[in-house]
Amino acid sequence: MQHYFIDKDHNESDFFEFNDEVLGLNLCFRSCDSIFSKNQIDDGTRALLNAISKNMTLNGHGLDLGCGLGVIAIALIKRFGVTFDMVDINATAVKLSKENLIKNNVQHSAKAYFSDGFENVTDNFDFIATNPPIKTGKKLLFSLMEGAFNHLKENGTLTLVIRKDHGMESLKKHLISIFGNCEIITRDKGYYILNSIKN
Repeated sequence: MQHYFIDKDHNESDFFEFNDEVLGLNLCFRSCDSIFSKNQIDDGTRALLNAISKNMTLNGHGLDLGCGLGVIAIALIKRFGVTFDMVDINATAVKLSKENLIKNNVQHSAKAYFSDGFENVTDNFDFIATNPPIKTGKKLLFSLMEGAFNHLKENGTLTLVIRKDHGMESLKKHLISIFGNCEIITRDKGYYILNSIKN
């Protein structure tokens, strides 16, 4: 299996478009074969977006960490009228996110750029939303959670999706050790949506 966080060279014929619906929004994405969930919005991201839409009110400026095609940021911009930074370690994903912002007419509400985790991130945010890269291993995943804490404003929120069998319990414990809190805001078909607040 090719890891979607490793970039590769592409020919123009590798790229294609698809439409999908989430939060009652019909969205269009340009994609290619090396991007996570290349043909549709994946179930984890869909569960994350549904949980945020039903249980939270977002305001201000957020971060889409590991943005892929930009699904999280684009959907939440349209749902809440917020703004976003979008980062990914895959340069092709960043390129496609920029194109997808334009395709969905939200290019003035977000900026996408390359970053290995938080390496190139300089701002602090009102919220961070992510479908984190579980396959990179626990060490990197835990370091991303610490980076998220350091890049949130006071009372900022980190909201993420993880399957129970992918280490939900250990990640929840780690978030409690960093934030002092972690709530399961919903369960959806094996996916758990975790939310921590920087108090």
